[in-house]
Amino acid sequence: MSFTFSARTLLELGKELISSDEVALYELIKNAVDAQSPRVEIIVNVQLRFSDYCEAVARIEKRKSKSEVVRFIRKSLIAQKNVDSISLLDELSSIKNRQAFSEKLKEFYDRLNYIEVRDTGHGMSLKELSDVFLRIGTYSRRSENLEGARYLGDKGIGRLSAMRLGNHLRVKTCRRKDARWNLLDIDWTLFSHDEDVNVDTIIIEPRVGKEKVKSNDHGTIIRISALQGDWDLERFSGILQGRIARMVDPFDFGLANRLITARHNGDRIQIPSIPRELIRAAHAACHVKFRMDGQTPVLEGEIDYRYRQRKCRIDFKGAEIYSFAQNAIKRRAKRGHAAYKLVPVRPSALENLGAFNCDIYWFNRRVVTAVEGLTSKTADTRTEIAHWSGGPMLYRYGFRILPYGDPEDDWLALDETAFGVSGFKLNRQQVIGRVLIETPHSALKEQTNRQGLIDSDTFDALQRILLWMVHSQMREFINEADEMDLIERRKADQDTKILSKTQSRVNMALERLRKRVGDMADAEIKNLSKSISELTARSEGLIKRMESVIEEADEEREKFVYLAGIGLMTEFIFHELERAVSYTIDLISRGSLQQRTIESLQDQLRTLQKRIAAFDELTSERRQTKSSFDLADLLRQILENHAREFERHGIKVNFENVQSPFVIKAVRGMVIQILENLIVNAAYWLKQQKRFELEFRPNLTVSINVEHRRLTVEDNGPGVTEEWSERIFQPFVTTKPIGQGRGLGLYIAREMAEYHGWKLHMDNEIGRIHKGRINMFVLDLE
Repeated sequence: MSFTFSARTLLELGKELISSDEVALYELIKNAVDAQSPRVEIIVNVQLRFSDYCEAVARIEKRKSKSEVVRFIRKSLIAQKNVDSISLLDELSSIKNRQAFSEKLKEFYDRLNYIEVRDTGHGMSLKELSDVFLRIGTYSRRSENLEGARYLGDKGIGRLSAMRLGNHLRVKTCRRKDARWNLLDIDWTLFSHDEDVNVDTIIIEPRVGKEKVKSNDHGTIIRISALQGDWDLERFSGILQGRIARMVDPFDFGLANRLITARHNGDRIQIPSIPRELIRAAHAACHVKFRMDGQTPVLEGEIDYRYRQRKCRIDFKGAEIYSFAQNAIKRRAKRGHAAYKLVPVRPSALENLGAFNCDIYWFNRRVVTAVEGLTSKTADTRTEIAHWSGGPMLYRYGFRILPYGDPEDDWLALDETAFGVSGFKLNRQQVIGRVLIETPHSALKEQTNRQGLIDSDTFDALQRILLWMVHSQMREFINEADEMDLIERRKADQDTKILSKTQSRVNMALERLRKRVGDMADAEIKNLSKSISELTARSEGLIKRMESVIEEADEEREKFVYLAGIGLMTEFIFHELERAVSYTIDLISRGSLQQRTIESLQDQLRTLQKRIAAFDELTSERRQTKSSFDLADLLRQILENHAREFERHGIKVNFENVQSPFVIKAVRGMVIQILENLIVNAAYWLKQQKRFELEFRPNLTVSINVEHRRLTVEDNGPGVTEEWSERIFQPFVTTKPIGQGRGLGLYIAREMAEYHGWKLHMDNEIGRIHKGRINMFVLDLE
């Protein structure tokens, strides 16, 4: 015994897998391209619309008079002076038998209404018609794709698209070396739902046809008749100028018309491309290229905000890309950094992805005007934008992968983010774009129903890189240029208020810890509880002072810096607190409670208490009061507070201390923020580089030069390019994953340095650039 299936199942496959007539036509075009045809000809010949034919049949069944039906058909004919139409009317008028009348009408409809797709590709032999074309799900192209071929399809089901368009199919094909044409006729009505037969009982035999007129003829002609939809000029033109125009890369001007010749009743129909004038009129453009340099991923390109005449280079590689390509999975009921679990991208995913290009054009609809050489008024420009917008479309080998970029598909979350963030204007109605991949089917497989790519590490990596590029780079660069500080200030304000809720969650975690431990180690537990209570009390006091600062905050830049700085540091402390407590609870739940477990937690709590005390004065009433203190001693304390973190991640710290105290007069809390942000930034990138490079040995060097009154923080992580050495100090610029980086740490550090008349910059002058990347921050105290 073996599986068999009813013939009507084939109809179900065609109906479910080919979602629309446009997709069906597109599948036939792709088949022609895969046959290596330089051109594809689509011919639609329609004398009577399907809907009008159905109405005529209905009138016959209702036993309307023959003359009335003939008058209706005459009125409905698209070309009444067509020779075949005139012949039909004459024949119908002379027929008296109602059954014969119906049969003649059907014969006319089936014969004179058809769609033909012609190509001059390699064609098929009689054996290939039988063994390949008639074998649904053939593996031939897939196996060739695995060997490096660039076929657009590899599932062997595209031919089912023909059944969606019409009930009758004729295939006429031959190879260059064949002497005769090979023919295949299929009547899809034999597979009807009304027929309860197995598919193997319906015999379909290819046959040899007439001799070729020209010996070098080759290719395939697909004729679909007994059409099941209206294919008048208006609809056919709409399909070609709408969805089909997007399916062949419309950014390559004229490509669709070079590939496809489309005619309706003999008249040529042009397929539009995106007008070059429209692309040149975009207010901002982003062009990036991704590639693998050996085993190192590289992302290069440029954001050009033409409207503001500002540009930004994109140049990231290695650990930077592994950082923002991580998947930040949202955790329920958690907030801040603890709300996300980071899942690193697999190196193999980026290797399989290979190279891709991305081009995105953004239009600010509020300032759109007429485009010279294209439109005469603003409304026309907006209409043209609307015709091509919808977000970046995805193309493989120059042909569209559906549905990315369709009206109902928001694969890069443009609208989701746009409607959820105040002042954000980078939505799909304002974006025209494309992503060009060369990734083979073996790494990025399409779903059988043509509704997207199958989920995989490779597709996730592609999507993450593009999400980061659009949201963290292009969006923020536009906002930065448009001076969106006030709007983003309010967002930072709201983010900071959320921290008060985080406090309650931390208290609950501590309470669970007390219940779990019980009386197992009474003395230690009492000490631990005392530390927890003290830390909780101090944290609550800090929150209250934060809320006071929030109430006082207005549009002044100085207060915004304080507010954002407090938020960042407090969130980090709560994150470390939750990490320590959660780790201890996990050990207890596994029965691993030991003396050293409690001692470890106590040590970590004491460290966090020191960190709270260290910047406690930043939120006090005397936060702007300058005092004299030893910078070297303060720096030593801060490094000690990070000692456990450095130990966990194998970061070697070199503190080039001075022999004598280096006393400065400054706002101590601000200096703490500056140093914290520089050290936290360096530690983050050292961790990322270690993930990317297994043999990497992270080093952090901090030094003070008393003579030149200079402090430097240097690491051997990925660094940044010289072009980015200034941009990273701008607010909201970050290379961390979506949902993780706010891009405020370095901005706050520089603002606080400038408050003291100091200069914080990246060292690109004294030979510290390593392989074109800068790895040193310099704080000049003069």
